[in-house]
Amino acid sequence: MSSGSISHMALRWKLICAAMALAAGVAVGQQEPPTTAPASDAITPRGALHALNHAMREGEVAAIKRLFLASNEAERKMVEADAQMAAALADLRRAASRKFGEAGAELMTGDSPASSAVSSQRIEAADIAITGDTATVVYRDEKESPFVLKRVAGQWKVPVSELAKPMDRATLEQRLADLDSQCQVVREITRQIDQGRFTAAEQAKEAWRARIFQAAASQPTTRPAGRPPSDG
Repeated sequence: MSSGSISHMALRWKLICAAMALAAGVAVGQQEPPTTAPASDAITPRGALHALNHAMREGEVAAIKRLFLASNEAERKMVEADAQMAAALADLRRAASRKFGEAGAELMTGDSPASSAVSSQRIEAADIAITGDTATVVYRDEKESPFVLKRVAGQWKVPVSELAKPMDRATLEQRLADLDSQCQVVREITRQIDQGRFTAAEQAKEAWRARIFQAAASQPTTRPAGRPPSDG
């Protein structure tokens, strides 16, 4: 789960649906039919994807951590950092909605009820093949490789190893520092929106962009881990 995937989450809010490998094709093995399981139900692979989709959008840290499968301390740190960023972004979206309305929140974050509904529909349309405690997921409208979920104690989870390449300690610490810096920027903008420092969503968005580049400039070896949506 790279800092790049988190920046995409900031814009798309669906880190898992976007960062996971999505593929065009037909999964083989035992096919799981579409389900209408509630978002909190991780007893099926599709239910787990819905749960993670919901948790990432709402910034539910405990649920995000529960739905990832981290096999070592480095992966646990990555999940914690990603979950905290998701929470910060969700708070930003809520603050922007209170101050500027739903249109303003969408302008800042790229998220909307319509885009959330599309993500849910894509999960429902995915091909999921189950073999033992492994589920292979193929999204029909994407071109990358399938990804897998693992069943642990009856609950389906997304292995962190599916989303992130192994990295050495120095690279990991740099990545975590980048993400923490960007998370602080998001929380600062959120506080300032609540304090009435901005009169329009466009102004808040420009302030967010400026502070991202300021944070990057203060750490020359660091590439920004998150950014507000582009105007294009």
